[in-house]
Amino acid sequence: TNATSSSHKPAKGQIFLQSSGISSRTIESASSLPEGQPRSRFSLAGRSSILDARVDAARRDLADIRLATRVFAPHYALSVPRTAGRSTPVLAQAGVLESVRSEVLAGEPFDALEFSGNHIWGVSPVDGSVGFVDADVFTAFWAPTHIVAVRNAKVRALPSLDSNSVGELAMGSCVAALRSGESAFEVDGGYIDADALLPLDDLSLDIAAAAERLVGAPARPGGRSGAGLDTAGLVFLSLQLAGIEAPRFLDLQSTEMGMNLAETAPFVRGQILFFQNDAAVVVDAQNAVNVDATGVGRAPIAALIAAHGPIVRRRQP
Repeated sequence: TNATSSSHKPAKGQIFLQSSGISSRTIESASSLPEGQPRSRFSLAGRSSILDARVDAARRDLADIRLATRVFAPHYALSVPRTAGRSTPVLAQAGVLESVRSEVLAGEPFDALEFSGNHIWGVSPVDGSVGFVDADVFTAFWAPTHIVAVRNAKVRALPSLDSNSVGELAMGSCVAALRSGESAFEVDGGYIDADALLPLDDLSLDIAAAAERLVGAPARPGGRSGAGLDTAGLVFLSLQLAGIEAPRFLDLQSTEMGMNLAETAPFVRGQILFFQNDAAVVVDAQNAVNVDATGVGRAPIAALIAAHGPIVRRRQP
């Protein structure tokens, strides 16, 4: 079956994004082959490689066709791009909120591999997470132009700053936006202040500045937006707004991201500190931003070491 646009009404104060009809650049999904390119036959060379279920879309019964050279599966699927009308968790098990891995944010694409009842199984081309999402959240694919770069951006009824708020979008959400005067952009559902958005084709916010903008956001398992984050989500979103690609999960960030610095290197703004089960973004020689049980906050690096143990890795994206 094919996914259809949802008729679900958002809760008061939330925005359900749909295509505004604004022409914009296309986010190219990794799912499709260039037009006219012949499909090649896939063959495995030796044993199947070890897969990570969090980021490799492969099950015993079905796999993403992009993994065909790495793993054998009874069936392979070509992905179908969809767009999230509002934020929704990515779950390891369909309908089990306790199995949350990540989330798809409002306005982001999602590569659907299987449509089953109320759920879609697939992979996020934004953070690479694999899992089940609520089918009702998704609409036909449309291409965003901008990303929300403040913790919570008000969506106003009119372009003026004194206009009534009709909802809000969390940092990390994406929109198709059209400039409306000097101070606002028109988006689906209303208007957003111009200084709250960054163009997706020119992400250059300072890593530490992005982290500092999230101070006060609540902690949330699997979260990676201004509405709530886990530790890896803080690192991912801070780097995303700086235009830097990074893994979604903490262990992968610690081992695969950027340059590993010497233990004796000075603390410099924008570095990422990794502890045994935590991480923090350095804002100056003594302080960093991290996520604790109460949410995102600024803390002395010495206090983080006392609470979480020694720094395992120090990386410069």
